Amino acid sequence: MTATRLDGTSTTTRVPRDASVAGAWSRRRGLVIAGVALAATAVAIVAPIAFRQMDYFHLQRVELVGARYLAPTDVTAALRTDTSASIFDDLDTFAERVATLPLVARAEVDRRLPGTLVVRIAERTPVALVAVGQGLRAVDTTGAILPIDPAATPVDAPIVAAARGARDAGADTRLLAFLGRLRAQDPVLYDRIETAQRVGPDEWQLQSTAGVRLRMTPEVTVGRLATIFPVEQDLQQRRLRAVELDLRYRNLVIARLP
Repeated sequence: MTATRLDGTSTTTRVPRDASVAGAWSRRRGLVIAGVALAATAVAIVAPIAFRQMDYFHLQRVELVGARYLAPTDVTAALRTDTSASIFDDLDTFAERVATLPLVARAEVDRRLPGTLVVRIAERTPVALVAVGQGLRAVDTTGAILPIDPAATPVDAPIVAAARGARDAGADTRLLAFLGRLRAQDPVLYDRIETAQRVGPDEWQLQSTAGVRLRMTPEVTVGRLATIFPVEQDLQQRRLRAVELDLRYRNLVIARLP
């Protein structure tokens, strides 16, 4: 609204909106927002159902990510699907099927339009090889035998020899768990371990690829084992070579020479 003052100047003032009009506008805006949200929900529900019937979105390809030992054919078999399936089928169902494979620790499945399923997996990691029958089998940190044939698929892991003395499954698993931590925390040192063995209730022996025997207790940590590096460097500078490094004594590494 514009009003003219006596001095000839003018000013503009806003006419207050009628309360009933403002309330009606607010209600209409609320209904519009609710309608949009409802429509979006309906599209999210109905669109996949409609797309599932379209040949364009039928499964054409499966992409496998994260597999080192797992064969792609095992994954496609576990999916239990073919080109008649749609990538808008339930992804959780696909992931649950893949997760049933003995070598799979976790599985996730995503879709990539127009026709690809992307399967991402985390494998159960082999940390050692153990003698089973006439051959070697890969095992994880729990001692479970993994469906990997080392003759067909090379497994770069230490060989764990049969324990000396009385059988103790818990103690054997503890050694495997240590190898798992070593692999995760210090892969360079892990790659240097050729064999491992439990030789008593309080002693493990590891053999390095250089032929050095490492004696340790089950309480030795990965960081403590890594202290062999400066000891070896010191010996090399003095042109000496150890045949055994003993870490069983606190804060000491005892080197035995030939």
